[in-house]
Amino acid sequence: MRPLTDIEIERIQKVIMTKEISSAEILMEVYDHYISHLQEFSEEKFEEQLSDLEQKFTYGYCHSLQYSFNKQAKQDISKTQWRVIRKYFCFSRWLYLAGILAVVFFISSQTSSDRELGIMMFSPMLLLLISLIAFHFQSFKKLRPIKKAFKGNGIPIHSSLALPISERMYFTIFTVQMVFYFPKLWEDNLLFGNILPALAAMFTVVMVIYVLSLIEVWKIKSKTTLI
Repeated sequence: MRPLTDIEIERIQKVIMTKEISSAEILMEVYDHYISHLQEFSEEKFEEQLSDLEQKFTYGYCHSLQYSFNKQAKQDISKTQWRVIRKYFCFSRWLYLAGILAVVFFISSQTSSDRELGIMMFSPMLLLLISLIAFHFQSFKKLRPIKKAFKGNGIPIHSSLALPISERMYFTIFTVQMVFYFPKLWEDNLLFGNILPALAAMFTVVMVIYVLSLIEVWKIKSKTTLI
C-alpha cells in the first residue's frame, strides 16, 4: 500500500461530494473504501481505478445504502433502548428500580400542591435537557472533522444514529410540555382528586426510566459510533 498524495485525497473528496451523501456513517464508509482501494495501485493507475469505483458507487447506489442504513439505525436504536429498559426489570437491578420507585412515591406523598407535583414531574425533563445539550455537543465534536473535509458537500452532514436519539429526546420534551399545559382540570382536582399524587408519581417514574434508558443507549453507541 502506498500513501495517497494530498492532491489525490482532495480528488477523492470532490468525487464523493458529488453524490450528496448526508449520512456521516455512509460518507465515511464510502470514503474509506475509496482510500483503501486506491492505495493498492500506483499513481499511474489512480484515475483508471477511480473511474472503476465511480461505476460501482453511483449516486443511486450510495443513496440506497444511505436509505437502508437510516432505516437500520432507527431500528437499532429502538431495539437497544428496549433491551436497556427490560434490564431495569431484571432481578439484578430490582434494588435499583425499587429505589427509584421509593424515592418518587415518597416525594409525591410529601407534596402539598399541584405546583410541587409539577416540579417533581418536570425533574426528569431537566436531566433530559442537559443530556440533549451534551449529546449535541459531543456529536458536533465528532462530526466536525468530517464536515471540514467535505465542506463543499452541498447538504448538511449528520449522524444517522444520532438522529433517532435526538428525535426521541425532542419528542419526549414536547410530550411532557403538552401534559403540563393541557390539564387545567388539575387546578380543581375535579377528575383526579386524591389519586393525583399517585398519578404524578407513576408519570415521573416512567419518565425517569425512559430518560435513563436513552442516556444509556447514547453511552453504549458512543463507544463505536459518531455520537
